[in-house]
Amino acid sequence: MLQRVVSTALVTLALVAGAAIAQPRVVSAATITGASIESRDGAVELHFALVGSGLAWKLSGHGQQMWIDLEHVRMEIPPRPLFGQEIEPVTIVRAIGAGGGTGRITIEVNGRIDYAIARLPQELVLRIAPAGTVANLAAPLLRRMERRRFAARAVPPQPASMNSHQGAMNINSSMPSNGGIPPGNAAPPQIASREDSAVMPADERPLVVIDPGHGGHDPGTEAAGDVAEKDLALQIATRLRNALVADGIDARMTRNDDRFLTLAERTQLANSNHADLFVSIHLNSSPDAETTGIETYYLNNTTDRATIRLARMENGVAGGYGAPGEPNLNYILTDLRQQDKANESASLARMIDAEAVADIDASMGLRVNELGAKQGPFYVLVGALMPSVLVECGFLSNPGEARLLQSPQYQQGLADGIARAVTHYFKADAAVGNL
Repeated sequence: MLQRVVSTALVTLALVAGAAIAQPRVVSAATITGASIESRDGAVELHFALVGSGLAWKLSGHGQQMWIDLEHVRMEIPPRPLFGQEIEPVTIVRAIGAGGGTGRITIEVNGRIDYAIARLPQELVLRIAPAGTVANLAAPLLRRMERRRFAARAVPPQPASMNSHQGAMNINSSMPSNGGIPPGNAAPPQIASREDSAVMPADERPLVVIDPGHGGHDPGTEAAGDVAEKDLALQIATRLRNALVADGIDARMTRNDDRFLTLAERTQLANSNHADLFVSIHLNSSPDAETTGIETYYLNNTTDRATIRLARMENGVAGGYGAPGEPNLNYILTDLRQQDKANESASLARMIDAEAVADIDASMGLRVNELGAKQGPFYVLVGALMPSVLVECGFLSNPGEARLLQSPQYQQGLADGIARAVTHYFKADAAVGNL
């Protein structure tokens, strides 16, 4: 049964000097004019009505509380906007206007919870559910966000031969064509962007380095028989690059053909080009042929056996958790700079999982498993001086998912989902997490 409690503040009207009729007050920043709560599809949704634009927000966890810190805002709701009508697991909602265009909304909850939050055109919406109880918790919000959806994009050109060997790229080699990473201090290529979809000016575009996993003599997992991970990773990465460029984001690849790069070289390329994000694309494999789904990793230690097994496979080309002449992985994980990036990487990883699943569901009507954001000791993420994630796009060990992963439409759905998650990250208009 739908429960809904609404408290709405009246927006004041101002008279234009010399005029006989009232005109709406000009809002220089966003105004929160109302709050409501409802139960929907196993989750509790909190809605905060907005008038105007310019709102900046940040959600953080503090024990059993979530704080939504607000800037460029005027609070026109009472301190207890729901008047004690909160719905479990939400216990108390408080609103505080601190003056100077700042404020805070505090939500207290019972027990461990998952959450998803998004800035929609006329409201800020927070979905909350007991941990692990609602699959794809963020999907309803992502589908409701106002943005360009599933625009037709041309299928990107593929290399003439996915198995041709054109020589291994090294840091001092000439710049590869078709969107690859320029070496050293070489001038970056001009990346075309669509005028109707660019999200930020050209001189403010962030740079995302996309790393197609494996390559050359390293095929990756061959669980699907004749289909190698290295080839599918390159195809998906190429689509991802094109999707990001179409959204006005500078995107380049560590390789755009079938060449071998060491794991250390991949992040070195990202660092030397001062990337803002590093995204490594891979395909998964499991001893259980029934396992399917998308999972995204960020760098950290773990005791999870399945993750350790996967990390050993992905790290294998580097000789395990280290490489000759490279620092020890456990040492690097204690680096405070690496720890500082962990929260940002975890947030991006969660959003990639949520958005990729939502986009494939909406575009193809398929129910994909959202396996979640996880931490793991992946050497390819070591040493990156920016937030970095490794996306396992699906399981080649599952025959049905292996067929889907070879489909251009499915690959495009994955690429679009990852691209939109990256856009959310840069625009800070949505987040997924847990307490």
